[in-house]
Amino acid sequence: MPDPTPPPAARLTELPEPVFVDDRATLYLGDAVELLPLLPAASIDALVTDPPYGLSFNGQAWDDASGFRESLIHIDTSGMSAPEVFETWCTAWAAGALRALKPGAYVAAFGGARTWHRMVRGIENAGFEIRDQIAWLHTTGMPKSMDLSHAIDKHHGVQRTDRIVQTADRDGVLGATRTVLSKGTPVTEDAARWEGWGTALRPAFEPIIIARKPPEGNVVRNVLEHGVGGINIDGARFADDRWPMNVAFDAGQADALDLLTGTWQGGSLSRKFPIFRFDHKPPTLERPRAFGVSHTTVKPLALMRWLVTLVTPPHGVVLEPFAGSGTTVEAAVSDGYRVLCFEKDASYVPLVQSRLDR
Repeated sequence: MPDPTPPPAARLTELPEPVFVDDRATLYLGDAVELLPLLPAASIDALVTDPPYGLSFNGQAWDDASGFRESLIHIDTSGMSAPEVFETWCTAWAAGALRALKPGAYVAAFGGARTWHRMVRGIENAGFEIRDQIAWLHTTGMPKSMDLSHAIDKHHGVQRTDRIVQTADRDGVLGATRTVLSKGTPVTEDAARWEGWGTALRPAFEPIIIARKPPEGNVVRNVLEHGVGGINIDGARFADDRWPMNVAFDAGQADALDLLTGTWQGGSLSRKFPIFRFDHKPPTLERPRAFGVSHTTVKPLALMRWLVTLVTPPHGVVLEPFAGSGTTVEAAVSDGYRVLCFEKDASYVPLVQSRLDR
């Protein structure tokens, strides 16, 4: 009997026509794993990206093993677990990026607290050197935790008559929101025994992986030959011209530190230490919406500008394989860099264009 499974689609052999291009940015619609190997070798100065974390965020396929498998159709992933698929996917996009970046060029890539180790392995497997990681500490993360006591009552088939849940009148960025105003009183003995227990901490930290394509020869010769290989210390200074550090606070975290510690040597602790104070979350202006579409995971523009400045030489070309709403694109072009970016979802293309239009 013939195999009914269709053969894999033919891979592209050259880049498609961009869906947007001007003297600041070029945007291609397509899968980064497929498009990255088609870029000219050793042509890009830096890569700054906020890729999927492999957490099945909000049920989105682009952050799930099913979506990653779509990018890996020429690799047999049938025997892999979801974490292994994510690591294989990270290796695949990182390998394409390694070829496109100049020797000594840097990568700054966000990761998730539960899966960043897989991304680091993937980036390292592709041939990059892991140089550092930046801890971005923020105050807006929401715990994705199960109320174990309530779940036990549901398991036993009973309801809490005094439990109060409020549903928002309209959808937010992440869809319809539900707020538990009162957890209610445990009904069963099992539920009472586990009252107050959950399954997750509140997320307040995201790692930013700093990696480098191996330089050709020593760093000095590489910098002189290719124009990359170092990080922009002076350009990334902040808070009274202090040396950039591998910890970044948002305003809420910095204010909490000052509240706890008071003053030190005549000033606030957050001011004395090299802590970059970001907006705690992107404001409405930084969450573009076009044709009813918005993006669910948007980083603060100030944070992305700082990262681009840190790893990109002046007037360099920044690569963003996962453009999303275009935060990296806006951050780079606003500071005089050129950007080359990919986006797999056509519905996000207008969001990127809206950032470039303003």
